[in-house]
Formats: sequence, structure tokens, C-alpha cells
Amino acid sequence: MRVFAAGYPAWVKYAGVKKKAAPQIKQGGDEGVIELKSFLKILKENPQSILLVDVRDADEYKAGHFKTAVNIPLDELEKKLKTWKVTKPVVFVCNTGSQSGEAFYMVMDQRPDLKGKVFFLEAETTYNADGTFKIKPAH
Repeated sequence: MRVFAAGYPAWVKYAGVKKKAAPQIKQGGDEGVIELKSFLKILKENPQSILLVDVRDADEYKAGHFKTAVNIPLDELEKKLKTWKVTKPVVFVCNTGSQSGEAFYMVMDQRPDLKGKVFFLEAETTYNADGTFKIKPAH
């Protein structure tokens, strides 16, 4: 048995454990839009590195959604914003980018301190009940 007097950081260095890097979020064309390629890479390699928020209504969410997404319908988001603690990048999603864009701008109006930490997906997304999906660029 080996004891690491310097604690966890020394053990990580010794064991060669690599901490997953923060997500590389690349901005798409418009303000707040996450680049589709960047989004898909994060979903594939490190989905827990972002908070994925589906802003569609509860029935749409139940019919199908991204596996790691939480559901905060757009009409409920505003109530949560004042006390919302953001500990990792947030990406809003819906079916087309319309509602997720609305969520993004709502956050920017009410919580400008979150600029650069909140994004939205602008793409045509079809969700399946099994967690699979199809995404096409919006333009």
C-alpha cells in the first residue's frame, strides 16, 4: 500500500488518471448558438460536461429527448432564473432552435452574469423514445 502525503492531486499524477477536460464549446453563427459539430462531439465524448436543458413542454419531452437532458419547460424557466446556480456550461435544446433561442435570450436579459456560460442549439432535431435522435442544420 502506498500513501500519498500530498493527497489526491499526487495520487492522480502517480496513477496517470486524466481528468476529463472542460467541453470545447464553439460558437456558431449567431450569438449564443453552439456549433453543431462541437455539440455532437460533446454529446459523444463527454455529455456530463454540460447541463443539457430541454425547454419543450413535458409531453414533448416524454415522447423523446436527449438521454442526458433535463426538462425545464420555457414557461417554468423564468421562475428558476433568479436562484439558478450554473456550475457547468448550459445548452438549451428544442426541436428547431426557436424555443431554445428564446430561453437563451431570456437568460441574457435576466442573468447577464451567465454570458459565455449559456448556449442554445439551432438545428432541426427529431427525438425518439429510446434516446436516439436525428439532427439537421437549421439553415
